[in-house]
Amino acid sequence: MQQTEKRLFYGWWIVAACFVVNFIVFGISVNTFTVYLKPIQTDLGWSRASVSMAVTLAALAMGAVAPFIGKLIDRSGARVLMAAGAAIVGTCSLLISYADSLPYFYTLFVISGVGQAGATLIPISFVISNWFHEKRARALGVAMTGTGLGAMVMVPVTSWIVSTYGWRISYRIMGCLILTVVPVTLLIIRTSPSEMGLLPDGADHAGASHESETAAGEGLSLGEALRTRAFWLIGSMMVLSGLSAMGVAVHLMPYLTDIGHLQAAAALIISIISGLTVAGKIGLGVLADHRGIRPAIGLSYAVMLAGLVLLLNAQSFASACAFAIVWGFAIGAPLLLNPTLTAECLGLKNFGAIFGVLTLFNTAGAAAGAVLSGVIYDSAGTYVPAFALYIVLLAIAGVCGVMARQEYENS
Repeated sequence: MQQTEKRLFYGWWIVAACFVVNFIVFGISVNTFTVYLKPIQTDLGWSRASVSMAVTLAALAMGAVAPFIGKLIDRSGARVLMAAGAAIVGTCSLLISYADSLPYFYTLFVISGVGQAGATLIPISFVISNWFHEKRARALGVAMTGTGLGAMVMVPVTSWIVSTYGWRISYRIMGCLILTVVPVTLLIIRTSPSEMGLLPDGADHAGASHESETAAGEGLSLGEALRTRAFWLIGSMMVLSGLSAMGVAVHLMPYLTDIGHLQAAAALIISIISGLTVAGKIGLGVLADHRGIRPAIGLSYAVMLAGLVLLLNAQSFASACAFAIVWGFAIGAPLLLNPTLTAECLGLKNFGAIFGVLTLFNTAGAAAGAVLSGVIYDSAGTYVPAFALYIVLLAIAGVCGVMARQEYENS
């Protein structure tokens, strides 16, 4: 018995596997697109709005299937679904390298968006919320650092590959890398600790608290959640933060190069952002576990607002680095704060279905943000009006998150 107690709780292996999925699948398929925007525009002669529309369509596809993904996870588990999603994303990346028309380009991004929904944020949030109750925000924070570290590594690597070999070769290399995630998910991922005769957070059955034993069975149905104030506050927070974050992320490298930064310097700035998300996710995860989710939400959105103000004045390399540090610390926080707040306010009983619908809000916002920044740029010749708008929207999002409260009774 003593030997068993000394073993690392298997939930942390789950966290490690989810980290790898985020690092490779999310880190490549979502975070590196900003590197490809200008090269594709130059090579194929499309406008920035046309190229960035691909991200919008991917986000819309992800949002459209998110509720169904959530219900499927509730019924059948996450392991096979995550593997299938990664296989779809990797295959689409390989095929994107052959794009020469917008319909072909858009179709592959739509299919890739479906794969992203099955492989990344929804199942990862669900799995880790099942495996951890008392340390949920911390565990989510560690797993979600994979998105930032993936971007920190993959953005400069992708930038070098694109500059040296071209964007098509880069997509082929990244597609092969994404496919390596498939066996990782099949070997390691388990949807809940009960599949292995375990309890959340590594508790033993003799000492398990009533809360640990019953938390997975508590919460609202999707229909009940839709009638609560908390659901709509969380949904509003997610749509506005998704719009603002993607509106900045997709167009950040073009913006930085437009205002005078070299491409290598812009890639470095994006890498700094990605690296700082690691500290932000872990730090805000610890804060949420110890002080509560709402102080963590309030702090993260206040820091995001400060970051956007700095971005509007980022003409020098030093000021751009200051933006990267501030923005990077906070911008990844919604990846762990959104599911944590959802679990706290609406429960785990039907978490997959509920968070799947909420993810539709987030992806709808992200879809709008990706193309909105491009449209504003094409109309005004500058990104400044778009970034100023996002300051207002993020302030509203933060208020919505802080106002959300628990809507179900503990048994």
